[in-house]
Amino acid sequence: MSKAKWSGWIGMVLALVLMGGFSLAINQMTVQEFEEIFQRAFPTILNQMTAEAALAQFQTLGAWFGFTLLALLILVSVATMLVRYRNYRKQACVLYFLTGVVTLIGSQMIAFPIAFCFFLAAGFCFLHRDDRHKKKTTDTVSKQGGIA
Repeated sequence: MSKAKWSGWIGMVLALVLMGGFSLAINQMTVQEFEEIFQRAFPTILNQMTAEAALAQFQTLGAWFGFTLLALLILVSVATMLVRYRNYRKQACVLYFLTGVVTLIGSQMIAFPIAFCFFLAAGFCFLHRDDRHKKKTTDTVSKQGGIA
């Protein structure tokens, strides 16, 4: 597998585990569980608002993460298919870059390390040299009597 596909898949797995796990855990949480878990971590937030309001804000963030994850999975899958089956590196580069931007916006800049994986995949696609062109040049030179 190419470096671009590896970077894209690593970012997708990280997003699935971190963003999907957060979304799943927060959206199934009750108010009592929220108070028990987050009272020590966020005492100032829970002192300023009710636990129900704080849970609603966390569930909104979880919903954003879930929607972002769905868009992310679709974009990475299409980009990977373009790289693997069609060898359309420039279109895959655009999709990987778009995936990184969607990750940043959808996670409200929280998941920037995950977005970095997608930007890295876009860079690998952009900088990829086509080996078929190199092979054609070498074959032409060897047919003309040059050194191969």
